Amino acid sequence: MKPGPLVVIGDTLLDVDVEGDADRLCPDAPVPVVDVSSERARPGGAGLAALLTARDGADVVLITAVGDDQDGHRLCGLLSEELDLVRLPLHGGTVRKTRIRSRGQTLVRLDTGDGTARFSPTEEAAQAILRAGAVLVSDYGRGVARMARELLRDVSVPVIWDPHPRGEQPMPGCALLTPSEAEAAPRA
Repeated sequence: MKPGPLVVIGDTLLDVDVEGDADRLCPDAPVPVVDVSSERARPGGAGLAALLTARDGADVVLITAVGDDQDGHRLCGLLSEELDLVRLPLHGGTVRKTRIRSRGQTLVRLDTGDGTARFSPTEEAAQAILRAGAVLVSDYGRGVARMARELLRDVSVPVIWDPHPRGEQPMPGCALLTPSEAEAAPRA
């Protein structure tokens, strides 16, 4: 393997856990009332893979599409101090998954944001790929993997592809694929 950073290319989203106690039901509907005690935000998707690898001491570059909205700015703040971030444009709002939890149990998940990556591999992204020692494509079906195909056309470093059922088929020649059983099943 040639020396160079791990380049993670993929869709990043914002994961938010809202924790609290649910000791009573709402009087106007049979649902728990959660008295919020804390909220914790972290990157999800490709952002999580990149962040965990960087925290293990690796040199990491994350190429991802991030919205120019409050959740996008929050994501950039969570990522930018721990790795190199190459930001691509996002059409729509940053995807956010909010889990409302009580005593370790998720009660409901709220998904917001409809963002998809705009096709525009930048010179900064192309340069990051040229310096890569290895590449991880972390596909969550939001369009960044489509760009990865073009950026990775002529690379000679190991490529690991983590596919998503709504995402791109892995490109030929990958060193490793990480599908779950459902993702590995043939598509109809």
